[in-house]
Amino acid sequence: MTDTLTKIPRSTPVTTEDAQRVVDQICADDELAWQVAAELDRDPRRLLAKLFALTPARQAAVQRIKLERARSTFSLVARALREGDRVIVRVNEVADVATAFKCSISASMEMSLTGGSTVTVEAVISR
Repeated sequence: MTDTLTKIPRSTPVTTEDAQRVVDQICADDELAWQVAAELDRDPRRLLAKLFALTPARQAAVQRIKLERARSTFSLVARALREGDRVIVRVNEVADVATAFKCSISASMEMSLTGGSTVTVEAVISR
């Protein structure tokens, strides 16, 4: 991973506003967007830990996502970063009575008739 990625602010906890701010900074820099897209192709789980100061429980939850599943989910985001499309982030925290931390991440793409697309990433995490 390049030194450029170390310049991105990190945040704990991961909130919609903080995650969107980081994504907006990435999208504003074409070179950085391509670097992040390459990292998403390699191992999105590692990139999430790099971009966001995840707690140990959240890091463990992200690492439990199978690598191929994570790559598949974030392939839309990588494509959007390379093509300059809009990326929207939503983080929903839910209370969970179980002791294990849980994480669910999904991505969807909406195509515009006038060209371009918007990719929405939604993460649901338990506290």
